[in-house]
Amino acid sequence: MAKINNSLLLVYYLAISFLVNSFDANSYSTLGHDDATPNGSNFTFVCDPERYSNLGLDMKAFPFCDKSLSYDVRASDLVKQMTLSERVLQLGNTNYGAVSTEATAMYNLGRVGLTYWSPNINVVRDPRWGRAIGTPGEDPFVVGKYAVNYVRGLQDVEGTENSIDLNSRPLKVSSYCKHYAAYDVDNWMEWNAIALMPGPFEMCVKEGDVSSIMCSYNRVDGIPACADPKLLNQTIRGEWDLHGYIVSDCDSIEVLVDGHHWLGDTKEDAVAHTLRAGLDLECGDYYTKYVQSSVQQGKIREADIDRSLKYLYVVPMRLGFFDGN
Repeated sequence: MAKINNSLLLVYYLAISFLVNSFDANSYSTLGHDDATPNGSNFTFVCDPERYSNLGLDMKAFPFCDKSLSYDVRASDLVKQMTLSERVLQLGNTNYGAVSTEATAMYNLGRVGLTYWSPNINVVRDPRWGRAIGTPGEDPFVVGKYAVNYVRGLQDVEGTENSIDLNSRPLKVSSYCKHYAAYDVDNWMEWNAIALMPGPFEMCVKEGDVSSIMCSYNRVDGIPACADPKLLNQTIRGEWDLHGYIVSDCDSIEVLVDGHHWLGDTKEDAVAHTLRAGLDLECGDYYTKYVQSSVQQGKIREADIDRSLKYLYVVPMRLGFFDGN
């Protein structure tokens, strides 16, 4: 049993390493040459038969390493192996901060991760907005087409662009479309937001098949974007059929509590609201600090955590992080 536990800890460590090794394509990597392994490479994968053999284990005993199963089934099995505290640790990402072929090579050399927090596809409505320079412009259709081509250029593996099963379609790297929704104004009213902001994000999900959407700090129709089930679960996950996960902009839940003072939420209330709304991964530490106590207080179910982690782990499986392909 001790050997099995040790092997699972290794798997968890590798999985966590993938999820926190994100890279913002609009900034420089902080990794240097000394961060790579002695031979200059950090490339590895979870379901390496030699690794299990060296541990005296039979890899066939671990369904999450069974290539004959769907990624959805494998991800669910992996999540079931974890304790509550281990699952909670997977929900947070506190690392703030190329193109796909070069990005993959850089990952193999230990320079960057395989998730790219880009593109920024907010429609510019006011030239005074500080992030305007990072977007394609003020035409929603042009921004949407830009998003589709940007994401396809990053993610697509040659020869698999038209795969029937999009949940298992391989990824070269993982791209995020951000910041959903209406990030360029602090508090949009719904009628205005619907007229302008969904188009590029809908195109990004439906045509670009992006593997992640990042929600924003602001409110839409009075509700913080990262806590709105209509925007997240109903629209992104339901109507648009996202094949991936939803992540927050950094410290969005803290902003919800300390900035918006939304519903007078406690920290446990806030993480319960966002997780149930469809926020799978937080850039910040509220999930890792308060989700477990929220479960213990009966504000959220473990099943809600498991659902989000399944969405999370399918993406690294599509990237080859588990099978090395």
